Amino acid sequence: MIGPDSPLEQAKALALRVLAFHARTAAQLRRRLGQAGHAAEAEEVLAWLQRLGYLDDSGWARATARSLTRPGRLGPRAAERRLAAAGIPPEEARAAVAEALAQAAAPGEEPAEVALCRALAGKRAPGPVAGLTDRERARLARFLLGRGFSAEAVQRVVGLRDDRDAVPDPTPEGG
Repeated sequence: MIGPDSPLEQAKALALRVLAFHARTAAQLRRRLGQAGHAAEAEEVLAWLQRLGYLDDSGWARATARSLTRPGRLGPRAAERRLAAAGIPPEEARAAVAEALAQAAAPGEEPAEVALCRALAGKRAPGPVAGLTDRERARLARFLLGRGFSAEAVQRVVGLRDDRDAVPDPTPEGG
């Protein structure tokens, strides 16, 4: 018989306390239970929580992707990395972020990633993007790339040109 002081009951109580603060993934909860010395009970506790509906990695991934990709936050690649770091499989993280971007996209307007990138650039830039110096644009571009936006989205927002396109190719044609 399992008593109230059994390791399994203690692990369940800890898991419920952790989940009371905010939702977690199975991997995050497994790690927390292990840190508290309940690694042996972790899988049974996780299965119990899933049966109760308290643990839903897919739902957590979708909600977190929506939160991470709100205007002024992160780009899709950084959001995917955050989800993967929380224990969401990469393909599921990619799908959750794609779904969040699709929901955020306004019909007939620019792609959602570009709109999100533009929103963050507007918050970060010291003035209108069009009035920035080349150095300020390059700095803003590095920041946006670091926040997980694609090079294409950053180029559309910041407007940096590729110097390789401005210089004619020195090799003769056909040679």
